[in-house]
This record gives sequence, C-alpha cells and structure tokens, in this order.
Amino acid sequence: MSNIKGIWLMTRSAAAFSAAVLCAKFASLHLPSLEIVFFRSLIGSLMLLALMIPRKISMLGGSQKGLMVLRGLFGFIALTLHFVTIAHLPLGLAVMLNYTSPILSAILAVLFLKERPGILLSIMTVVSFAGVYLLVGGSFPILNQYVVIGLTSAVFAAIAYTLIRAVKQQESPMTIMLYFTTISTIGSVFFLPFGFVWPSGVTWLFLLGIGIGTFYGQLWMTMAFQQAPASVISPFFYLTPVLSFLYGLLCFGDKLSPISTAGVVLIIVSGSVISFSEAQKSRTLPVNE
Repeated sequence: MSNIKGIWLMTRSAAAFSAAVLCAKFASLHLPSLEIVFFRSLIGSLMLLALMIPRKISMLGGSQKGLMVLRGLFGFIALTLHFVTIAHLPLGLAVMLNYTSPILSAILAVLFLKERPGILLSIMTVVSFAGVYLLVGGSFPILNQYVVIGLTSAVFAAIAYTLIRAVKQQESPMTIMLYFTTISTIGSVFFLPFGFVWPSGVTWLFLLGIGIGTFYGQLWMTMAFQQAPASVISPFFYLTPVLSFLYGLLCFGDKLSPISTAGVVLIIVSGSVISFSEAQKSRTLPVNE
C-alpha cells in the first residue's frame, strides 16, 4: 500500500506542476516573464511562512547560509530562464528541456562533489544527450535561441540541485526553499519597473495557479519520496512534461514529431534511471523550480 500511495502522491505532484506551467504559459500571454517570477516567488514565500511559523522552523537556518544564498541565486536564474522558454517555445518542449536538470546534476556531482560515476550512469548520460538531440529535431547547429535558453535553465537548476545536496544534512528543506523563493522575489523586484503590466482579473487566477501548483507539487513530491522507493516513483516524476505536451496540443495546437517523441522517451528513461541511482546514493529529491 505504501508504494501505491507513493505513486499516487507523485502523480498528484506531476499534475500540480503541469497545471502550474500551463498557467505560466497563459500568464505569459499578458505579462513579462520576470513579473511572473515575482508573483510565483511571493506566493511561494507566503505559503512557506504559513507552514514554518507555527512549526517554529528556522527561517535563517544554521551554518550553511552562504550555500543556501547561492542555491537561491542559481534557482532564481533557472526559474527566470524557464519562464522565458515557456513564453516562447511549445509548452511540452520548454518543460522537457528543464527536466534534463537531474541528468545534468549527476554530471555536476561527478565534477564538483568528486562522486565516482558507475558504468550505468555513464551510459544513461550518453542516452540522455541523444534524447535531447532528437527532442530538438536532430539539429544542434541550428538551435533556436530559446532552446539554448531552456538548456541553460536546466544547467542552473542542476547547479541549484547540487547545492541542495551539499546542505541537505544541516538545513530544513523548507528553509532551503524559503531562501530560494525570497531571493527570487527580491531579485525580480528590480526588474518590475521595466515594462510592468498590472494583471487583469483572469491573469490573477493564472498567477495564483502558478504559486499554488508549484507549492503543492513540491509538497506532494516530498511526501511521495517518503512513502515509496525511488525505483518505484521516479518514472512518474516525468509525468509533468508528458502532461505538458498534452496541454500544449489541446490548448495551443503544439505538434510533436516522431523524432522528437523518440527523444522524449530516451530522456524519460535515462532520467528515471539516473534519478533512481542518485536517490539511492544520497536520498535527495529531484529539484523543481
């Protein structure tokens, strides 16, 4: 029963995250990307504080403040670039590019945390990059600038995830998340005067959907990893981009070619294997901005 509950929680998490990115796509039709970052981060901060204050969870944390600030900064950059790609690329493609971050974080762990990659990790890394190549149509030399931005977003998200792994033993997950949402709120404020658009009635609903969806997506994902082994639920982590492709087709008429579909499959398979392998070693969760 625990495994079934874990799968159900991860499925709910994927549904929440995909609903959030759908709301972000609709909001991007009316608002600048950094304004969406501001409202998403502000709502996330308020919801975290509502949980942390009654439980007396430290908002400042302990001895790892510097690393948490760095995690917040890299997460802010990743989130901003991610929303830019959502605004300019088909929804499923934008989300799938961001979901290569667990794969990239495994590479960063080898480079900077001195972890030794096994044969399986090495093979799956090659498979994942083959998947990215197919996803963008098998033509790296003519990459769209927003595809490059999407991949850059995944790199910064991977750095943020690697930093989480460096501080996970000393700090509360909620404190780490609060650093990220607070830094993202403050960072995006500086850009609001440049092209600020006051949200309309329906746009407010989209902004609330982004904040609530990402909050519960993270919460349910955390609960899922507490209920079931990573080997059982890691594949369901990739339901978010799959649902995003579906929403893109239904809401915006986005198309997915057979070669791109093959790329999606390779990324999901390799990403699931790598996420499972990394979770078995470090017991940490995939990162979601």
